[in-house]
Amino acid sequence: MIILFDVVIFAYGAYAIYAAIRLKKKQELTSFFTGGDNSPVRDKRGYIEAVYGKTILMGAVAAVYGGVGFVNDYFTPVPVIMKALMLLFLTAIVWFAISIRRAKRQYW
Repeated sequence: MIILFDVVIFAYGAYAIYAAIRLKKKQELTSFFTGGDNSPVRDKRGYIEAVYGKTILMGAVAAVYGGVGFVNDYFTPVPVIMKALMLLFLTAIVWFAISIRRAKRQYW
């Protein structure tokens, strides 16, 4: 059962990286970045610059956490590494949520 969560977290991380790269290339906001908010953005380019790197970092942390969690659950336990990664992952989630909220307030 836990393996399913690891796969979902890994997939989220991979998709976040993909969505950020696509955002930077096409300069088009998707619902992944707007949260369903369809109101016009005051400074789209500024918002994209503000969230691009943060999204890549969050996606990388999620993908690493999901991948190592899968290895931990399916192949060989690495409890010390998992505890450190869990702390990093939870910290990254809080940091990312605050960063996105600030970027929306500033550029939306």
